[in-house]
Amino acid sequence: MEEFNKLIEIGEVLHGPNGCPWDKEQTFQSLRPHVLEEVHELLEAIDGDDSVGMVEELGDLLFQILFFGKLGEKTGRYNLKDIILVVSEKLVRRHPHVFGEVKVENADEVIDHWERVKGEEKKERKSPLEGIPKTLGALARAQKVVSKMIRKKMSFPKKMVKDSAEATIGDQLVDLVIQAQQEGVDAESALRLALKRYEKHLAANAKN
Repeated sequence: MEEFNKLIEIGEVLHGPNGCPWDKEQTFQSLRPHVLEEVHELLEAIDGDDSVGMVEELGDLLFQILFFGKLGEKTGRYNLKDIILVVSEKLVRRHPHVFGEVKVENADEVIDHWERVKGEEKKERKSPLEGIPKTLGALARAQKVVSKMIRKKMSFPKKMVKDSAEATIGDQLVDLVIQAQQEGVDAESALRLALKRYEKHLAANAKN
């Protein structure tokens, strides 16, 4: 795609001899907050059903990926082609119902196949929790954990005797996450959308 190649060329110029001093100083570690910020800005555009915003934020996120590709190349660790090759091979491998002979009836079976292939790829993992990013917020992490338990047909742990309001509310929050998972609702997105109403109300009624 001509536009994609042009974006790669822009990245090359920014990191070149006459490029941007800021860009050339960045490291994997220094870019972490920028990646997180771009993802949250994209989520905000999606929540607002803002097509123009989505295009802009997706572009920013795409450039972050190209930026990491360039950093990998400069440090001799990997390059952009490696990134594209790995994800392409993964998509083909995890979609045997599209690129192979496996037959599926619905989306649930697709997820089952995906998880099975993923499990074969990640045999070195000693715990099912290893696939859940530790940097996820508690609500999103809870839904990942609950989702894995439901797929594995595991029973949920018995509730402990409540000795504090914190423990009680914690269990109530997990119960809501379980309900969200069972009803196919992303708890994090649901909370963000509900919170928008409160923020709008606060902005409209609070006195400065």
